[in-house]
Amino acid sequence: MSTEITLPRRAIRIRMVSEKTGLAVSSIWRLARQGQFPAPVRLSPGCTAWFEHEIDAWLDAKSLKRDAVPQCIRN
Repeated sequence: MSTEITLPRRAIRIRMVSEKTGLAVSSIWRLARQGQFPAPVRLSPGCTAWFEHEIDAWLDAKSLKRDAVPQCIRN
């Protein structure tokens, strides 16, 4: 018997992604184009969004990378 838990996916628009990350809209598009940020999904011909859990994972990875740097280098 499987006890797998599926979390709901939430799609968020570019302004919310910008607020959540602190990045400018143009930076989000540039990083996504370069493969350094989660790719957007097209919800309809005029609507593009990102999955919030992918943005959260990207932020978590940035935090882990920062925390791996020795304290003496950060100062």
